[in-house]
Amino acid sequence: MAYYAMLLPAYTGHVNPMIVLGRALQKRGHRVVMLSPLEAEEKLRRAGFEYIPVAAREFPAGEWSRLTAQQAERIGWEASWFVGRWLGRFVRGILQELPAIAQRERFDGLVMDQISCGTESVCEVVGVPLAVACCALMGHAESTVPPIVFSWPPRTSLPCRVRNVFGQMRLNATGWWVVQELMRYRLKHRLPYLTYTYGNELPPSLVQVAQTPAFLDFPRRHLPEHFHYTGPWLESAGSTNGEFPWHRLNGRPLIYASFGTLQNRLQHAFRLVAEACAGLEAQLVLTLGSKGAPLPDSLPGDPVVVDYAPQVALLRRARLVIGHGGLNTTLECLSEGLPLIALPITNDQPGVAARIAHFGVGEFIPIRKLTAAKLRQAICRVLASPSYRQRAENFAVELRKLDGPHRAAELIEQAFTSRKKVKREVSPTVGVNTSNAPRYAATRGGSR
Repeated sequence: MAYYAMLLPAYTGHVNPMIVLGRALQKRGHRVVMLSPLEAEEKLRRAGFEYIPVAAREFPAGEWSRLTAQQAERIGWEASWFVGRWLGRFVRGILQELPAIAQRERFDGLVMDQISCGTESVCEVVGVPLAVACCALMGHAESTVPPIVFSWPPRTSLPCRVRNVFGQMRLNATGWWVVQELMRYRLKHRLPYLTYTYGNELPPSLVQVAQTPAFLDFPRRHLPEHFHYTGPWLESAGSTNGEFPWHRLNGRPLIYASFGTLQNRLQHAFRLVAEACAGLEAQLVLTLGSKGAPLPDSLPGDPVVVDYAPQVALLRRARLVIGHGGLNTTLECLSEGLPLIALPITNDQPGVAARIAHFGVGEFIPIRKLTAAKLRQAICRVLASPSYRQRAENFAVELRKLDGPHRAAELIEQAFTSRKKVKREVSPTVGVNTSNAPRYAATRGGSR
């Protein structure tokens, strides 16, 4: 039995898939310990993992939750800059505390969440084998692929490639606090300077695994040779758990709306969603994603509103999902063959929304351009056209063929056992299967 560590931020959207991946490693007979800020401790221990706090000085009890509440009210670049400063503190905490933890625990391998930067530098110094897990949409920079914070379609013309490069530079600027911390540590330990492709390669990683399936990504030509698409890290067990007023469902077609757990204090967005659905021959279920999140009084249309919901169970009853474009929710929807309307707010959500539209499984409206009228029109189009549902069901068929957690765990185990890079067997252009997808024909939204 090997002793593996997994280091992750305390964001729910990262904790959930890493739990699934960790369980897949446990099933292969390995001891797994989770390293995360204090806010994640209860959930990780409840999931059956050993736990070691990391970045505890930067994030004492309650601090991560305080920042989460502040982030929940921000959108667009304001939110991106806020997250950049937040992650800079996380990196500082990792660089301060992980070296002693790694030397004390003597891990046989460490799996870092892609945004837990600094972990790779510590592993390079202390000699721990490293794997990278991409829970969110992969942030690998490439001139022919729009940066994940933009909802641009994929284009290979020179103007679009130039636009992508400048967009990536703008995105990189939001991570200046992260870069500062990395540069100090790497200079102190005489590690190589940061390069433009550093974020792609994340040396000394031996394998990179992503829960995004290849057929839901834009075509890529320059992914690292040790990068692997594996498929979603989702868990359907317990999908009916959680209190929910099932008696309030009235048999009409169900529209499920969720803004996730990070950007969930946008009261005007809740009201616009309710207003857009009011009067339709459908019933709206709106989950706030937070205990006691503020909500406007007397929402139009009398929707069913709950703090939390048994999401998978509701998706199996729904006809349409309105969401923020989070990758986990998108993968869950497509696994159930459900079309989506994304209202991307920040981070990688515009990139996910662009893929939803590109593959014809839904539409998107940037949150700054959201109106009740636009959303109602999009709802009517998606519900009236069977093509959206058919394409989503095609994706569900393909997703059912994958066992993402098992495949990712297998690759990680191979890397840590061999202590060599696990390269893709075939390395031509990495891209997507577009046989059932239009070329961005369904897009109604605009850029970020």
